[in-house]
Amino acid sequence: MSPHTPLPAREWAGAATQTFAAFADRVDGDGDVPLRAGQSGGVATLTLDRPHRRNSLTAGLSRHLLLGLLCAGDDPSVRVVVLTGNGGAFCAGDDVDSVRRWRLGDRADAPFDPLTSDAHYLRVCEAMLHLPKPVVVALTGAAAGAGAEIACAADYRLADSNAAIGSCLAGVGHVGNIVLMSRLTGPARATEIYLTGRMVAGEEAVRLGLFDRLCAPGELDAELAVLTASFAALPTASVGLFKELRERSWGQPVEYGLRLQDAYHLRTHATVADAAEGLAAFTEKRRPRFTGA
Repeated sequence: MSPHTPLPAREWAGAATQTFAAFADRVDGDGDVPLRAGQSGGVATLTLDRPHRRNSLTAGLSRHLLLGLLCAGDDPSVRVVVLTGNGGAFCAGDDVDSVRRWRLGDRADAPFDPLTSDAHYLRVCEAMLHLPKPVVVALTGAAAGAGAEIACAADYRLADSNAAIGSCLAGVGHVGNIVLMSRLTGPARATEIYLTGRMVAGEEAVRLGLFDRLCAPGELDAELAVLTASFAALPTASVGLFKELRERSWGQPVEYGLRLQDAYHLRTHATVADAAEGLAAFTEKRRPRFTGA
């Protein structure tokens, strides 16, 4: 199999056993892969790199993005994952031309599973939600359709004042952007965004929960560096358990959720080394030195 050939679904998990640094070395030196990857300390960065198509998703881009997330999730040297886009946009959704060809029977480059027709962005979102470490999306420009869904799957969204997020699917006769977006905005506002097709930006996006923090365009990189450094210093194993608890308790009866939360709290005491360090640091009135274990 050529290194440029997208991996079959059954091979993704095995391929994720490589370190993120090895993954980054492979894709960063390959001009045919529309994704850039790099690691600095505990921060792994994945950059969508199809600026001429506003970073819209093809099979190659979405599969490499998923594989990068899996590698980052399995690599203990990675403490934070950042997703961003090159060229002034985050992600305009699925590539329209490849979807059109898929509808005509050409499934070579469409961002869907060739056997089940499952959208690749669904796997990307699921990987982000379950990744056992913080996932940050840094937004410059537009996130629409599947790109908006990926942004909504992140644990934190840092945006500059040029960023905007929306659905744009009703205008092309398609359905989406309700499951994850409504977790942030509530179903009524997500419905309004879908029906109107408008892009939400600035302070309104912060107020609705679509962005967590807004900064000036020239300040995004500096803000991102401070944010990721603070997240990388967290007890990573506890963060992973928190995310697992979040997904398991979402939408459940409150009594079940509280019992599950207590079980995870006890599990933290039993399995997370940083939990002991945190208690010791609190008692000794010093800053904790978390290792991520």
